[in-house]
Amino acid sequence: MKRSFFKVVTIIILFTSTFKLSAQKNSLIELLNHPVGGVWSSPNEQNNGAPDNFNIFLMTFENWSSEESVIGNIYGVRNNGDTTQLMEVWNYINPSENNIFLVQRTAWGEHSTGKIEIFESQHLDITFMSTTSAGVTYLTRDIHYILSENEMRSESFQKMKEEEEWRSVGVSIWKRAE
Repeated sequence: MKRSFFKVVTIIILFTSTFKLSAQKNSLIELLNHPVGGVWSSPNEQNNGAPDNFNIFLMTFENWSSEESVIGNIYGVRNNGDTTQLMEVWNYINPSENNIFLVQRTAWGEHSTGKIEIFESQHLDITFMSTTSAGVTYLTRDIHYILSENEMRSESFQKMKEEEEWRSVGVSIWKRAE
């Protein structure tokens, strides 16, 4: 009788562990794919009107080879209407660490790597280290609060060294064009 009990408990524990892993992966897939489709825009309210400043930022994301990886581009639109590609982004699920791996490259020669994790069970917590073209490194943390299917709020923080406190560097609202 004891043997049967342990087999049932083992099966239940195994099933529960598998279900939790599976449910967590689906959450990562859902978060990873939230920005996929359409064009997202965010106004630059700090723009002082000079022609070289960006009046609005745009981003687009699409699936790479599956729902477990996405690629994206971020653009800046100047007051005179010129559009400039600012950044390429590639994110993919890293199953061994149960997070999303981030790689990005900017038009000004900066590159970044980091990770995206689940924040408050429903948002994205993005942390990455960037290296400028001059070799200077710094850390960034972006928390993307998913407000609805077509709206996100991004809070950005930076610091130069791991032991420093995060300092706020900006807040933006992103809306998907319908």
